[in-house]
Amino acid sequence: MCIYTYMSGNQTSALSPGDLDPTLCTCASLRKTSRVVTQFFDSALKPAGLTPGQFTVLAALSNRGPSRQADLADILAMDRTTLIRNLRPLENRGLVSTDTASKRGVKTLTLTAAGDRVLALAMPLWQQAQSQIIEALGQDRWGGLITDLASTVEAVQAR
Repeated sequence: MCIYTYMSGNQTSALSPGDLDPTLCTCASLRKTSRVVTQFFDSALKPAGLTPGQFTVLAALSNRGPSRQADLADILAMDRTTLIRNLRPLENRGLVSTDTASKRGVKTLTLTAAGDRVLALAMPLWQQAQSQIIEALGQDRWGGLITDLASTVEAVQAR
């Protein structure tokens, strides 16, 4: 029974359960890709003083409006620690405000006016980087990639 196929040069090979190759690990491949893409966007967003993770948090708050910290973590599929690590410098710079006045200490995050200005500065930098990736992959491959990644998130979270 074939589990998956992979491309090696111009040749496609089928692997069965006994043939699993750790160098073709899904996790390792996604992490490698993530590191390369993160470095690319990190360089692109540097003039705005944001990391890709921080940019994503600001963009999410801009799109959603004030959000509970737990909801934002869920939407971004970030664990609490990673979200806090991305939020702390944004709060220190006055780009995001935190309100804990609600019951039971639930934190509500809001994009500040300063955060909106930094996001406006970062947006064309992000758009340029995004366009370069789409151009390098081609629109169809990029669209397929985005769809496949979303399907992967759904499949893994459903387990």
